[in-house]
Amino acid sequence: MKRDVTLRIDGLLIGIRNSLGYVATYMETDVSAEEFKKYVAFIGESMGATVKLSTRLYEEFPDIVPDELKSDPKPK
Repeated sequence: MKRDVTLRIDGLLIGIRNSLGYVATYMETDVSAEEFKKYVAFIGESMGATVKLSTRLYEEFPDIVPDELKSDPKPK
Protein backbone atom coordinates (compact mmCIF):
# COMPACT_ATOMS: atom_id res chain seq x y z
CA MET A 1 0.00 0.00 0.00
CA LYS A 2 1.22 3.51 -0.73
CA ARG A 3 1.96 5.89 2.12
CA ASP A 4 -0.58 8.50 0.99
CA VAL A 5 -3.32 5.87 0.78
CA THR A 6 -2.37 4.65 4.24
CA LEU A 7 -2.59 8.19 5.65
CA ARG A 8 -6.03 8.68 4.13
CA ILE A 9 -7.30 5.36 5.46
CA ASP A 10 -6.02 6.17 8.94
CA GLY A 11 -7.70 9.58 8.80
CA LEU A 12 -10.98 7.89 7.89
CA LEU A 13 -10.55 5.41 10.74
CA ILE A 14 -10.02 8.27 13.18
CA GLY A 15 -13.27 9.80 11.92
CA ILE A 16 -15.07 6.50 12.40
CA ARG A 17 -13.84 6.28 16.00
CA ASN A 18 -15.05 9.82 16.63
CA SER A 19 -18.45 9.01 15.16
CA LEU A 20 -18.76 5.87 17.26
CA GLY A 21 -17.93 7.95 20.33
CA TYR A 22 -20.75 10.34 19.42
CA VAL A 23 -23.12 7.40 18.99
CA ALA A 24 -22.24 6.12 22.46
CA THR A 25 -22.70 9.57 23.99
CA TYR A 26 -26.03 10.04 22.25
CA MET A 27 -27.24 6.62 23.33
CA GLU A 28 -26.15 7.18 26.92
CA THR A 29 -28.32 10.27 27.21
CA ASP A 30 -31.34 9.11 25.20
CA VAL A 31 -31.87 5.41 25.94
CA SER A 32 -32.40 3.49 29.12
CA ALA A 33 -29.39 2.25 31.08
CA GLU A 34 -30.38 -1.30 30.18
CA GLU A 35 -30.48 -0.54 26.45
CA PHE A 36 -27.22 1.38 26.64
CA LYS A 37 -25.47 -1.50 28.37
CA LYS A 38 -26.83 -3.89 25.75
CA TYR A 39 -25.45 -1.93 22.78
CA VAL A 40 -22.38 -0.07 24.01
CA ALA A 41 -20.25 -3.24 23.94
CA PHE A 42 -20.76 -3.44 20.16
CA ILE A 43 -19.58 0.14 19.82
CA GLY A 44 -16.50 -0.65 21.89
CA GLU A 45 -15.71 -3.71 19.80
CA SER A 46 -16.03 -1.66 16.63
CA MET A 47 -13.73 1.03 17.99
CA GLY A 48 -11.23 -1.62 19.04
CA ALA A 49 -11.22 -3.13 15.56
CA THR A 50 -10.43 0.25 14.00
CA VAL A 51 -7.56 0.72 16.47
CA LYS A 52 -6.16 -2.68 15.46
CA LEU A 53 -6.29 -1.68 11.81
CA SER A 54 -4.58 1.65 12.51
CA THR A 55 -1.90 -0.18 14.50
CA ARG A 56 -1.19 -2.39 11.50
CA LEU A 57 -0.88 0.69 9.32
CA TYR A 58 1.54 2.26 11.82
CA GLU A 59 3.67 -0.88 11.79
CA GLU A 60 3.97 -0.57 8.01
CA PHE A 61 4.62 3.19 8.09
CA PRO A 62 6.02 4.15 11.53
CA ASP A 63 6.47 7.75 10.41
CA ILE A 64 2.68 8.28 10.28
CA VAL A 65 2.09 7.48 13.96
CA PRO A 66 0.32 10.52 15.45
CA ASP A 67 2.48 12.46 17.92
CA GLU A 68 0.05 11.81 20.78
CA LEU A 69 0.63 8.06 20.37
CA LYS A 70 4.41 8.26 20.35
CA SER A 71 6.29 7.38 23.49
CA ASP A 72 8.68 9.86 25.01
CA PRO A 73 12.26 8.66 24.71
CA LYS A 74 13.51 6.93 27.81
CA PRO A 75 15.83 9.10 29.94
CA LYS A 76 19.49 8.11 29.89
